[in-house]
Amino acid sequence: MPDMRYDKQRKRVTPPHVSLEALRNALGLRQTDVLARMGDILGRDITPGALSAIERGHRGASPEVLAALEIALGLRDGDLVTDFEPSHSRLPKVAGL
Repeated sequence: MPDMRYDKQRKRVTPPHVSLEALRNALGLRQTDVLARMGDILGRDITPGALSAIERGHRGASPEVLAALEIALGLRDGDLVTDFEPSHSRLPKVAGL
């Protein structure tokens, strides 16, 4: 017999969103603090302009950059999610395709 206790639940709604910039500010972190932490994690620098664009939703971020940002902000693994998909023009070209 099917479980009926979930039949009358409301439709799922999108959870509240907080901008990354607002979160960073609420944590009392400057952009330079986050950039330094991310640089240590990634082993390469992220520019202030790139971080600003990611925070404001003007630019997507790779899973690697999102993971570094989670660590830099003290978030749990998987807390930052996005529907961003890298541009095909930036993907490596495979011979014969």
